[in-house]
Amino acid sequence: MTTVDDFGEYTGAHGFLKVDNVTWADVEFDVKWSRSTVTHSRASKFSDIQIPGKLTVKCTIKKALVHAEAAQAIGASITDAATTGTATACLAATTFTAGTAVPITSDPATPSRVKVTTSFAAGTLGGSFNIVGTDVNDDPISESFEVPPSCPSGTTWESTAVFKTADYAITNGVTGTLKFQIDGIAGMSNYAVHNPKIFDLEGGVLKAGKSITITMPDCWFSEGGLGFVDAGSILEVNAAVEMHDPDLMTVTVVG
Repeated sequence: MTTVDDFGEYTGAHGFLKVDNVTWADVEFDVKWSRSTVTHSRASKFSDIQIPGKLTVKCTIKKALVHAEAAQAIGASITDAATTGTATACLAATTFTAGTAVPITSDPATPSRVKVTTSFAAGTLGGSFNIVGTDVNDDPISESFEVPPSCPSGTTWESTAVFKTADYAITNGVTGTLKFQIDGIAGMSNYAVHNPKIFDLEGGVLKAGKSITITMPDCWFSEGGLGFVDAGSILEVNAAVEMHDPDLMTVTVVG
């Protein structure tokens, strides 16, 4: 029997996908196109005359949700301009009197989560530290942090809420000379509804120097979301892709 290095067939192991020239891993890529048929009836014939009509391209992506790709896989379907948290000094270390609101000096430079840090002296009684402000939609929000008795200097808490403005803070039950400092946190991305991100998509198969590549410019995700599964499965993102001008799709065969 003669053996060869390459039988010529492709499997899923040879597939690849690039979004804006960035390779996505753990992905399934499905693109199909169809051409409609235009018909017209005619006299003295039993059938209609037919000619080729419009070309329609359908593309879907199914991938494992990888955190490093969350901005593209989830955020890109919502907006083309994410808001990124900023490290902003909002309130210098300040002594609070229980039950008395203290205005926060500065808002985060961009909508951000915030970090609260204690300093200088221990509180004698536990209680709560509360921040009040607004979110990215200008709706009122607040977040409360539990302060333990004899809370040591250097204790920190980070909010789950994203503050567009941080208006004031107030303690309840906390006594002593414990000071509180508030800072914006960098590195968080917030996505509010806007125009979707437009990207170029390239997918295909590659094996032993031979390839079939489909290129689709000016695309966007028309679907997005997050669905939970049990611990025995990986979370998936399923996204349909639309293309501004299907006439610009190209298919390149190499080798």
